[in-house]
Amino acid sequence: MEAELIFNLWAIYDADSGTVYGLSGKAYNLSGTDRKKLDFLKIASRTDYVTAKRYRVPERFSITFSDAVSQRGVTYLNAVHDPNAQLFEEVFQHIEAELPPLPDFSGGDVVNVRQTIPEDPLCVTTVLYEDEVGDIRPVITDEDREWIAQHQAMVLGQ
Repeated sequence: MEAELIFNLWAIYDADSGTVYGLSGKAYNLSGTDRKKLDFLKIASRTDYVTAKRYRVPERFSITFSDAVSQRGVTYLNAVHDPNAQLFEEVFQHIEAELPPLPDFSGGDVVNVRQTIPEDPLCVTTVLYEDEVGDIRPVITDEDREWIAQHQAMVLGQ
């Protein structure tokens, strides 16, 4: 099986404000079955966000809070898994721009070929839950989701 570019994407969720304020992404080049690639991405998603470049949520996203104050560059959590929102579009553009060219030795001269991200790449998207003191926990398993529900209930005094 031929290697392909696959991606981990992260959305940074601020528990205090209830908004996603940051995004991150990382490319990998792996071969194997889609199942093996997804397994790799899920394992790497737990730790690789630490070394991935962070980006702001694009300005085209905004929230108007209950006090009528509007803030650009943030979004609600539901946009993370909504393909129509295209939340990670700019992250993909940044990653693609930073991919190194690959040498092509097939002709007489060595030619550098620009790498591009495929139309529908294999990805794992992970929410990074940031608590009130800045600690981050990746939300991957049901256990993580349960911990977050308990943590939010404790913080909110429920």
